[in-house]
Amino acid sequence: MGVIDTEGKNYLSNNKLFADAFNFLLYGGEEVIKADELKELDTTELTVPYGNNARVPVQKYRDLLKIWNAMMDNNAIYVILGAELQDKVHYGMPVKDGLYDMLGYSKQIAEIKRSYKKNTDGEDEEGELVAEDGVLKIKLTSEEFLSGLRKGDKLMPIITAVVYLGEEPWDGLRSLFEMLDVRDERLFKFLSDYKLNLISPADMPDEDFEKFHTELGYAMKLIKHQSDDADEIILQTNHRKFSPETAYFLNSAIKLGLEFEEEEGGVDMCKSLENRDKKMKISGAIEMLRLDGASDEDIIAKVMKLYNVTKEYVVALLAPQKA
Repeated sequence: MGVIDTEGKNYLSNNKLFADAFNFLLYGGEEVIKADELKELDTTELTVPYGNNARVPVQKYRDLLKIWNAMMDNNAIYVILGAELQDKVHYGMPVKDGLYDMLGYSKQIAEIKRSYKKNTDGEDEEGELVAEDGVLKIKLTSEEFLSGLRKGDKLMPIITAVVYLGEEPWDGLRSLFEMLDVRDERLFKFLSDYKLNLISPADMPDEDFEKFHTELGYAMKLIKHQSDDADEIILQTNHRKFSPETAYFLNSAIKLGLEFEEEEGGVDMCKSLENRDKKMKISGAIEMLRLDGASDEDIIAKVMKLYNVTKEYVVALLAPQKA
């Protein structure tokens, strides 16, 4: 996993940001999923997907995986939400995500099977199953016993989002059907598709960033415009304070080259930008004075007077240039 993927994973692990991303994807920005309704899940998918006779397990690690548990219309809903972060286009992503989801469903089936226990004291060939405490829970038909599932058992739906943090638009295929070399279109009705659920700042119109309700929208906008309007977008925030998590994520994701000062209320990215530009200007002035043959003492004195900075500040800028 690359640096951007790692930083993005750490950033989006925050439940508020995670909920914001999925509310954008699933509900057009409506705040349906609440942060306190999300619970972290084990991101390891380990299963034997090809039946009990196949003993070679498949193991995959998701980037982020949470379960959403909420009440809707007086009914409890459970949905597993996964996120895969990419800083580069993955041309096999429909297959990769499809595998994750199928492993997730396979894992659910295995867990349901483990929730039952065969009554070894009974003589019923169809398989009486009891709860772990030994109390008879249900009797399965031979077909149900074979799979370990009751006919009416249901699985929790799994939705996986691909969060693409690259600067260029996603140019990969967005569904399994697009990847298949099908020469006879009549075959499509016998094939199952899998489509990507893609969150790609580079592909979003700017008005979509307003549909986010956290700093994630601002981060997405900066990612899209990192090579053209990033500085202007920062200045337009008018010294608004951002969380250190957002500031440091953006600094690593799009290499802003900013040094942050954490203040009460957060990080002022405008101030960090102004400090960066000032530092670049002073470094340029130091280089010009050095080319003119000025001594370090003269450079320190002149720069302190011209830019109203401390001696320690100038000395710190002199040291890298000497090296």
